[in-house]
Amino acid sequence: MIYFINEYLLARNSSVEHAAMKREALFTKFQQPAQIVTKTYDRQLTRTVKDFGLNRKQVINMYDYFQDQEAGTTTARFIEDLKLPREYVVTTGANFSQVFNGDTLVSRVGFTPGTIGRLFYQEFIDSQGNLVSTDLWDWRGFKSSTQYFGQNGQLMMQRYYGVAGQTVLEAYYVPDTNGKPLLSRMLLKNYCGRNERYFHNQDDLFAFYLNELVHRSSKPVIFVSDRPGTGVQPLLELDAECHKFIMVPIYHTRKINDPLQAPLDGYLQPAFDNWHRFDGFVTGTETQARQLRHRYPGAQISHVPAVSVPSKTQAPLVPIAARNRQLLYVGRYAPDRQLDQLIRVVSLVNQKIDNVHCDLYGYGDPEYVQTMTKLISELGLEHQVSIHDYTPEIAPVYDHAQILLNTALANGGPLAMQEAQAHGLPVISYDFNYGPRDFIMDGQDGFVVKQGDQLAMSARIQELLTDSQRLTAFSEAAYAKMHQTQTHTKIWHRWQTALSLEG
Repeated sequence: MIYFINEYLLARNSSVEHAAMKREALFTKFQQPAQIVTKTYDRQLTRTVKDFGLNRKQVINMYDYFQDQEAGTTTARFIEDLKLPREYVVTTGANFSQVFNGDTLVSRVGFTPGTIGRLFYQEFIDSQGNLVSTDLWDWRGFKSSTQYFGQNGQLMMQRYYGVAGQTVLEAYYVPDTNGKPLLSRMLLKNYCGRNERYFHNQDDLFAFYLNELVHRSSKPVIFVSDRPGTGVQPLLELDAECHKFIMVPIYHTRKINDPLQAPLDGYLQPAFDNWHRFDGFVTGTETQARQLRHRYPGAQISHVPAVSVPSKTQAPLVPIAARNRQLLYVGRYAPDRQLDQLIRVVSLVNQKIDNVHCDLYGYGDPEYVQTMTKLISELGLEHQVSIHDYTPEIAPVYDHAQILLNTALANGGPLAMQEAQAHGLPVISYDFNYGPRDFIMDGQDGFVVKQGDQLAMSARIQELLTDSQRLTAFSEAAYAKMHQTQTHTKIWHRWQTALSLEG
């Protein structure tokens, strides 16, 4: 069994989670047993997994495991299922209902976002109006946990329940220096014949969980850590016999332009300090793999692209002339993506080409989004630049666009760049580590321009938008390259080699 270690799967995910989900689908296609393992408590996980086209058996979670809920069925629950006393009066709102005993508020019942009345939580209020406890309901329809609060309203303790309603786990909190709840200890109760097991924090519990995954398996186990901050330390502590691999999904040093000498990223440092304790490392680009091999010649470092594509018959190319959008950005909204420069590039193009338009899809810091919106207004680009929310259904967006733009400072290998090329989008990108020089054939299926050169990027965009034949040629070249070099079969074979899987 192969386990892909992740912190979480959320309604909005980064390229790390998307790469893991793509890999899970690929391994399933080739009948290689594999599961995504998530660490954090998430009672919406079953819902989220379905939204991304996976089934629940493809994703397992630490809390589900100890709660014995891995195979739980889904039954929607509503306020009627709480069987409140008859004398209680319920006033219904859009997002929650209030429950009164006479004139006294005794409870609030919250509804799951995006549903009509589906149970999400029930708060219990004392006679003084203070929050005493909150029951948390899982998407699958059972009470999963209860939180208990002190007189100051801060979380003191949380209980997690098993399939029969018994307490299986307790988490205790103390105030930190700012008076906020700080997890101080966790107790695993009545597990495998032992009354209590003590853990300092969630990380210690996760390390124990990974050990349990090995012990319960009758076949060899391979761990692949997608997030270094989640997987490196537990894998170093793991004493069970298994194979361990570390993905390198980020630029690996603290200095953008010094990949060979600068100190490593803090999450990666302990992994490479102990490289001999891992079976290998996997990067998304050959450039990064080559530089890491130079720094750590004894380590086994492989390169496997994150994106694999189906056959041309399964994913035919949409002709560039049939696409009704022009410029596109997909990714995080964050300062290191330099989207202020991307917006200014669109402004330069707009001065030369009438009605040019750029769509941005992603998520990020609301304050940064506000600065983007303000700049768009200052430049008078309200009709030229549209900021959209994150969408898991990104394929139709690619099929309606003509050119993908990227103005990042650094990246471990932009997922969107490869996805866009698979849909026939030429990519115009700043030069950075890593991705542009690995994925773009400069002058054939896109352009790589000097970091920060807005004039050069705008000129390259104009070249393609004003020359339909060249734009079509670039589109067809990007599509053909991806469907020749990164097919499902070819990427699967690379994973077989990287993980030493039997053919």
